[in-house]
Amino acid sequence: MYSAIILFIPDSIIEGEDSIMPKRKILIIYEKMGMGHQRMANILNDMLKGEDVEILIKAGSDIQETNDVYTVVKLWNYFIKKNLIRSCDVLINFALRMLILPFMEAKQDEVFMEKLSRIKPDIIISTADGFNKAIGAYTSVNNIPFYIFITEISTFSDLVNPFATHICYFNETPEAIRSYDFENAYFSYRLDEETTFSEKVKYVLRTYNDFVFHGHSNSIFRNPIKKLERMNNAKCEVIGPLAEKKHFTPKNHKEMIKKLQIPEGRDNVIIVSGSIGGEFLFETVMNIASSYSKPVNLLVMCARDKDVYDKLLEYKSSYKNEMINIMPYEYISNFDEFLSASDCLIARPSAGIFIESLLNKTPMITSDVVTSNDKGSLTMISKYEIGEICSNKRELVPAMEKLLANKEEYKDNIIKLLANYYGTYEEKKDALRSIILEGVPLTAHSVENVDEEDYDVEVTYNNLSH
Repeated sequence: MYSAIILFIPDSIIEGEDSIMPKRKILIIYEKMGMGHQRMANILNDMLKGEDVEILIKAGSDIQETNDVYTVVKLWNYFIKKNLIRSCDVLINFALRMLILPFMEAKQDEVFMEKLSRIKPDIIISTADGFNKAIGAYTSVNNIPFYIFITEISTFSDLVNPFATHICYFNETPEAIRSYDFENAYFSYRLDEETTFSEKVKYVLRTYNDFVFHGHSNSIFRNPIKKLERMNNAKCEVIGPLAEKKHFTPKNHKEMIKKLQIPEGRDNVIIVSGSIGGEFLFETVMNIASSYSKPVNLLVMCARDKDVYDKLLEYKSSYKNEMINIMPYEYISNFDEFLSASDCLIARPSAGIFIESLLNKTPMITSDVVTSNDKGSLTMISKYEIGEICSNKRELVPAMEKLLANKEEYKDNIIKLLANYYGTYEEKKDALRSIILEGVPLTAHSVENVDEEDYDVEVTYNNLSH
């Protein structure tokens, strides 16, 4: 291990046996788009911290000293709370990335790289969208290890970089990453302080040509729902689903029911839509209450949405069906315990909630109307039969009846899926430390699994004046 650490330290620093080796500075960059990016940054900090490293966690927008992200977050939250999923997807996931991001990169990437030069990191890890092109340019010039932690299953072009090692949850995600053509301008043009105005214009126009004018055959989005043609040899590592340590702690289903004071003798169904709540919660309760006929506790996670919480309390006070026990909750910090106490959950399939439900062996029911960044969750649910996907509201109650009647089968399928990956928090921690701190790919531990093409990545920037 110590010899591997020395690989990251300039020879000029090592002057004698008594010299004290400086700490390596690890910069973890997240963005303030929901809680998932920052939560993963904190998990990585917990796993990588030690006496030999200094870890800085910074939002990309803070490094760049811009507040543009707050406008995007407000728009996203508005659309999600109003359950306007398709509008949210088209405007933010696609229009913003295809039409606005190239201009922002051409205008601001050199500023971002200058800020990185002041921080002087030895390793950079990104959990963020939008900044990886600039980070890739900086790390390639300075010969610094660069890791992108993919917090979803599907991916967008700005979460892929030729100079990065991509750390993924599942074996499906590398297929999506390797389906991008690294000859496209987005990947093959470097933007930095030496980039001329004409080169920036050329970059924007060529990126438009690749992803806008030819977007029907060359999308910025990739979901491994079917076999994708391999177009590059991007470096990828798969460690299995990862969440906060508490989700790996074994819990007893019946004990959690008693601890949380949930009425016994009924199925328990969580209804959740992330930390912002929204109309999805109330609409789902209304749907179940109007047509479900068996005893059930509906554990409704309203999070920070006080309006929906109050609305549910009012509805509960006037609702007379004793079979349906509506239990609204405001923001909680022990979601893992509720998952353990539940038989299934009905949710918008954000990657964070999906991963946490898997680790707690709780099958999910969801809708096929989702933002594209969540479509990877649908792919996994369908492929491995670990939940149910509804095409419309009428399918929800039949799907709930089917899942609750066969819940052990769904749990067994989740267990089979998880068996393909590192099982414990400590095992994943060791894997990440091997990849990031020791610079040793996981395939190196198993010679028969090595695919030499995976680590033969040649990238040449097309703007050759650099």
